[in-house]
Amino acid sequence: MALLLGAILANATACKEWTEVKPIDIANPDLEQQNPALYAKYLEDLRAYKNMPHKINIGWFNNSKKQPTSQGEHIAKVPDSLDFIVLDHPLSLADREITEMTELFEKKGTKVIYEIDFNAIKTDFIKKEDKNLVFDDFAKDTINSILNTTDRFPYQGLIVSYQGKELTHLNTTEIAQLEAEENLFFGLLRPWFEKNRSKAVFFKGSPQYLINRNILQQAKYIILPTENSIDRGGLSYALLSAIANNIPTDKFVVTASMTSYKADEAKLGYFQDGSRAAIATAQWAASLQNGLQIQGVGFKNLSYDYFNVLKSYQYSRQAIQITNPAIKTK
Repeated sequence: MALLLGAILANATACKEWTEVKPIDIANPDLEQQNPALYAKYLEDLRAYKNMPHKINIGWFNNSKKQPTSQGEHIAKVPDSLDFIVLDHPLSLADREITEMTELFEKKGTKVIYEIDFNAIKTDFIKKEDKNLVFDDFAKDTINSILNTTDRFPYQGLIVSYQGKELTHLNTTEIAQLEAEENLFFGLLRPWFEKNRSKAVFFKGSPQYLINRNILQQAKYIILPTENSIDRGGLSYALLSAIANNIPTDKFVVTASMTSYKADEAKLGYFQDGSRAAIATAQWAASLQNGLQIQGVGFKNLSYDYFNVLKSYQYSRQAIQITNPAIKTK
């Protein structure tokens, strides 16, 4: 399949060597108009590729601007090879966003999903500082509101984010409270799981902290949140920590942040040695780790990567190529 996709690009660019997993670069925007048949074939092969076994790539996208002022604020302009796009603001979508979501899935097989974060819900509850407010009721109302709202949009999956705590130093009362919160969260999500069996479900967090690990059997992938790691050792530590009883080891995905163009975020997306975290994480994920195949990489702050001098989404494209190297063709 990689050879076929590469051949399509070679024909379109006069035998230029092709080494990227993304078979036709968005830098050639007129291909659809210049050669509709070739472009249709490309899209057909792209969708087929995404249905084949490969390491997945996920991008977290900041869609806060509803009236974009640049191409980088359109989800339609992300690299074609991304399998999943996670919208940072999933509850209020403009008609333009809905159209782009639908076209991404139907034409390119790219699935737009969203995340429900239990820790974020708990933080919002604490900020309320309302002594009359019961957390269980607040969580129920919040989660049901999110699910009811997102049900109106063409999302293709859900990330369930739950961090939990290390149980070793907790007393029985604290463990019981933690288990109650865990049961509350996943219990509120269970109707969505049953209703949307065809959609992708991800678990994000530290799976070793879960008391009941049934969600890990249901999840297609387990995302280990490693975007704050300072080196590859941090990635290996997160992986080794997650290997425990009743945790599938063939579902792990790791994360890294893209670098920022903002002056106050100069260190974001870099490892301690100065290397780009996204590239180093992709290299780490491309190799066997502790005898395990890493199933993919997620890129936080994907939108930042649009703004590069040489090429839009330059480093996320490079990372995708590392995780899924294509056959070189002429």
